Amino acid sequence: LRAMQYVSLTSRSSRRPPSWSTAWVSSSSARESSNCRLPARCLRHRSQADRRSPGWVSVRPSRAWAPRLPCSSCLPSPAGRGVIPAYRPELKMPSPAASATLAARPALFHIQAGKRLGQAMFFAGLFCLMISTTFYLFQVERLTNRQLAALTHHLGQIVNYGTPPGSTGTWSSDASGTLVRLPEPGSGLAVLALDNAWLAAHTPVGTHLFVYWHGRVHALSLGDAGLGEALAIDPAFAGRLPLHGRLFVQVPLRWDDDPQSPWLVARQPLELPFSSMEIAASGLLLWATLATFIWLTVGLWLNKALQQIQYLAYHDPLTGLINREALRIGLTHMLAESRRNGSLLAVLYLDLDRFKPINDSLGHAVGDLVLQECARRLAACVRDTDFVARLGGDEFVVVIGELDNANAAAHIARKVIAALSRPIPHGERSLQSGASVGIAIFPGNAADPDSLLTQADGAMYAAKQSGRGNFNFYDTTLGERAEHRLTMEMCLRESINRRDFELHYQPIFNAASDDQLALHGFEALIRWNRQGKLVPPDEFIPLAEEIGLIVELGDWALGEACRQLRQWHDRFPAARQLTMSVNVSAKQLHNGNFAERVASTLRECALAPGLLVLELTESLYIDGQATITQCLEDLRRIGVGLAMDDFGTGYSALASLSRLPLDRLKIDRSFIRGLERRDDRAIVLTIIAIAGQLGLEIVAEGVETDEQARLLKQYGCRIQQGWLYGKAQTAVDLEGLLAAGVRSA
Repeated sequence: LRAMQYVSLTSRSSRRPPSWSTAWVSSSSARESSNCRLPARCLRHRSQADRRSPGWVSVRPSRAWAPRLPCSSCLPSPAGRGVIPAYRPELKMPSPAASATLAARPALFHIQAGKRLGQAMFFAGLFCLMISTTFYLFQVERLTNRQLAALTHHLGQIVNYGTPPGSTGTWSSDASGTLVRLPEPGSGLAVLALDNAWLAAHTPVGTHLFVYWHGRVHALSLGDAGLGEALAIDPAFAGRLPLHGRLFVQVPLRWDDDPQSPWLVARQPLELPFSSMEIAASGLLLWATLATFIWLTVGLWLNKALQQIQYLAYHDPLTGLINREALRIGLTHMLAESRRNGSLLAVLYLDLDRFKPINDSLGHAVGDLVLQECARRLAACVRDTDFVARLGGDEFVVVIGELDNANAAAHIARKVIAALSRPIPHGERSLQSGASVGIAIFPGNAADPDSLLTQADGAMYAAKQSGRGNFNFYDTTLGERAEHRLTMEMCLRESINRRDFELHYQPIFNAASDDQLALHGFEALIRWNRQGKLVPPDEFIPLAEEIGLIVELGDWALGEACRQLRQWHDRFPAARQLTMSVNVSAKQLHNGNFAERVASTLRECALAPGLLVLELTESLYIDGQATITQCLEDLRRIGVGLAMDDFGTGYSALASLSRLPLDRLKIDRSFIRGLERRDDRAIVLTIIAIAGQLGLEIVAEGVETDEQARLLKQYGCRIQQGWLYGKAQTAVDLEGLLAAGVRSA
């Protein structure tokens, strides 16, 4: 059972029903039929050449598969919208195998709907059968009881007629087998002979009367015609019995109270005012009534639900755009059309800029409004032969066919970026968003929908890195970088499980005087030992932060550095005042009980909290300073030192700096490198002055020359580290420095 489908056509391709996807045959319809607003020509406007084109096969879809839709020139509708019944002609599709999987989902919906409707009809039939059977049995029982009472009364009248009440006599059988009743002498009654003639005279029409005495029938109203029936009579049975395909009612009655008196048995066909065929016809009529009711109620509701399921299977419910599944179907057909026509096809992968702050600060309802408005603007930027899809979140895809060159795709990308960058009015405020666009062109390196989408996604990621509000074309270098990044991610995950990392330590010195240096401590720097080659941290630390491994990696580095410092304290008494600086990511501070984990590590290594210095990057200003202030306060109460690393290069905010519980500022190496220039020297002097006013210890990193060291000491910065004093080395290599007895400060 299949209900008639109705699909709603719209003038905008972004609102097409799911059935458009199977009819994607030729996007050149705009050239041949200006009125055809669908991406594929309908059967009427498709030329014979298209039907016979090589590489295409004819596929007759299943009854559940979506139909080819007529174009607007075939069935015009007011304002470009209308509701038309779908029909199912032969379709042109790239391959039966490719379409079988895609057709399975809507076909399953139809099959399930048909099963539900069929089950409703079946149970309605069972209900009607039960009602008809119950009515039939009730009527039979009622009429049986009525006829039993009537027969009993009639038999009583026959007995009273043959023998008046109060009379007595004896029963006997003569030589011919006739049963006779001999009255008492002087009673004045005649001898009563119960033969066939007497019974026939006293039996009403349609009734069979039998006289049963001493185990056999002595007389019957039917005469010789009823001998067969008389042989099977049971005088003790009273009620309804089937006989010769009919129902009879039987009533036995003794002639008098004497146990030796004969039985008078009456049988009569059960009189029914209806036949079994009439009962069956009434049941069928009731079933037809219920089936019609089910069809008009459940069937229409089920059809509406089925249409909704089909729509949701191929559309995004928020924006009304097609979803990922429908995008793959349409893109597959457009790729085949592009190969046949030799035209270019462009896939634009969009990601909204600044959408997350809007969604997080103003709520998901406002975020949904922004997505809907962006969807409307995207639909207005493309032709009717192109289409827009939403993949999820704030990601959209635009597929454009029949391009002359790649510049046309760039023009559309600029148009899209300009449309999405316009303010979105919301109440008394205006919301500002934007988009970064990645473009993949076919023909190119990709030949299937998934590869095209992957390339466009990679190009979009590159556009975001180069600056928001830009577009970027995919090239092979992007693919190589993406592949390299994926390889790095997989190797990084495996290396964390195997602990293929090691710590190198760079000494920090205190130039207390011009002629003597005192070892102040060490900074622990992590290295990745990848297949015997050390990978510097700037190549894998950002990746670890992005994929969420920095917390595990940072905790390992913290514990390893504390354990190494404990070993040095135990082996070298002069090194018991040395500090250990460990870099900490802002994501570690956001990760719950970081302060408790630090305290637990210090207790495990038996280290004084003041010997551990945690170096924070300035990214905490943009990662949410308010959320980590409490964590920093907890660390300060424990006694751990806090330092701001690379100060002056990131998102420094002096007002926030004054409120953070810091102990140390580290001047970035970029300022130290240009210390001989007046501008950089002024910045260094300002940082030193700020640290002095706030009571913070100042450390200069990246010191490489004696002149830099001299100037820093002259400006008041005596704690320094850099290649001038020593590179980062393993713990084993630094044992010589510690064993030399360098004075610690």
